[in-house]
Amino acid sequence: MSKAKSLVALAKGDDIQANVTKVFDLMGGVENVIRKGTTVVLKPNAGHAEPPETSVCTNPEVVRAVIREVKKAQPKRIIVAEAAAIGCDTLECFKVSGIQAVAEEEGVELMDIKRDKDLVKVAVRGFRSNIDSVKLPRFLLEADHLINLPILKAHASMVFSGALKNIKGVVQDKVHMDMHKQNLTMAMMDVWSVCRADINIMDAHRAASGYSPHMPVPIESHMILGSKDPVAIDRVACEVTGIDTTAVDYFKVAEETGLGNYDMDQIEVVGNTIEESFMKMWIPYIGDMSTRWPEYDVRCKGGCSSCQALLAINMEELKAVGAYDENAGMTVVIGGLNEIPEDIPDEKIVLHGNCTRKYLKQHPGAYHILGCPPNEPALYLTIQRHETIDGTGDQEDEIIRPCMARDAQVWHDYVFAKFEEYKKENPEAK
Repeated sequence: MSKAKSLVALAKGDDIQANVTKVFDLMGGVENVIRKGTTVVLKPNAGHAEPPETSVCTNPEVVRAVIREVKKAQPKRIIVAEAAAIGCDTLECFKVSGIQAVAEEEGVELMDIKRDKDLVKVAVRGFRSNIDSVKLPRFLLEADHLINLPILKAHASMVFSGALKNIKGVVQDKVHMDMHKQNLTMAMMDVWSVCRADINIMDAHRAASGYSPHMPVPIESHMILGSKDPVAIDRVACEVTGIDTTAVDYFKVAEETGLGNYDMDQIEVVGNTIEESFMKMWIPYIGDMSTRWPEYDVRCKGGCSSCQALLAINMEELKAVGAYDENAGMTVVIGGLNEIPEDIPDEKIVLHGNCTRKYLKQHPGAYHILGCPPNEPALYLTIQRHETIDGTGDQEDEIIRPCMARDAQVWHDYVFAKFEEYKKENPEAK
């Protein structure tokens, strides 16, 4: 018996509210999606305290449009909930992103998952990572509907970030940190298994592209997508923006886990077509990683897409901060299928990620950065400082965040300059 097709609604236009309404209508109408008298939780992407124009967080006007659409179904309660990125204050993220103002104006609740004390331990059945249980807020588990509100991002740390990745923000910092210390893809699937959104509305009004999710280039794409299937909506989002889905390692895993359909022949797109909505985004990390930085000895056999993408971010950030040339000749290793010659001095080797631990037998003095994947800026900081920086202990607060704040402007200028170069070379791109 063939699988039922997944429906993905696509609306393109300048009016956010009209696009959101159209998406709900194409999905059968909000009254048929949201039951009257129920509790509805909206989960935006508000992981960092950045204003709307940066495209770091879900556009507050998209949040407003969804709230107004949900109100048509006469729910009992609407809650906007988030757990910001590790080390970030959720309430500050709500405020700076504009989501707090929208919630107040629309008369709905705001919940900081990080500060919630009423947690329920939920077992992960058939878990794929080493996370066998997850503590989740009671209000989230008891809600009748969970609406996932990701922003469409194409960035190097995960290649693509959409519906599947956004649910990572329902856990508190300890679980979030545990997820990054192992196979993040499998950990994401485990969280989905205990907290599954029944509706996904993707903000692609102003999408985000570039090397890092914290410093994106906003893309005026003017689209909203909707689906009950998180895999299908992510796949269509990639198709409509020219992202190579084979580079996104968690799609097939999500499909195998039973979260949805990946194959386009199992997906029905309604509303605007992919062809008429297509807008190729800047994807700066595609290419042969082993030869991209010839001044360094890059060994990346067996490296997953996450670590390859982080490699690109960090090597470019070395250039941005002016530390690239002075550290030329370093050997950078990602993945577990590499060979490292014995005659390379240990102090010239950086091992990136948990899967490179085995090389320590041969090179015990090499810099070894923990994580699966590691902390985003860990590689460039390790090379720059000549000490292992992976966020363990007090490093997150004492080294990583101060350095990221210090380098933020120069990294911003570098990224946007690269984007302008790309546009000149590719006039069809946005």
